[in-house]
Amino acid sequence: METKDCREMSDEELQEWRAKLGDKRLPDPGEEHRRRMYAMQNPVRREILAMLKNNVLSVGAIASHLKCDEKSILYHLQFLQGVFFVTVQGNMVDLTPPGVAYLRNVTI
Repeated sequence: METKDCREMSDEELQEWRAKLGDKRLPDPGEEHRRRMYAMQNPVRREILAMLKNNVLSVGAIASHLKCDEKSILYHLQFLQGVFFVTVQGNMVDLTPPGVAYLRNVTI
């Protein structure tokens, strides 16, 4: 079964994805919101999300574009992973459905 790119999911599909996670991985909505607001206070993390809006990127490509070392980028990616906005598999970084939903609803 082929996995659908979350950028192509409808808002309803994004909500269904979140609901399937249930309480296993996500904190209560108030805590989730607080953590996301804290994570997004940093302009580097906002820029990383904006870069991922249309494409999967490597850690190196993100670091090169932002003129940062990869260690710094990995630090910021940990925050974004912690709020379920991105996934990092090997050296590749991609948005999750919550990351896509955030970008659809917030102007960066």
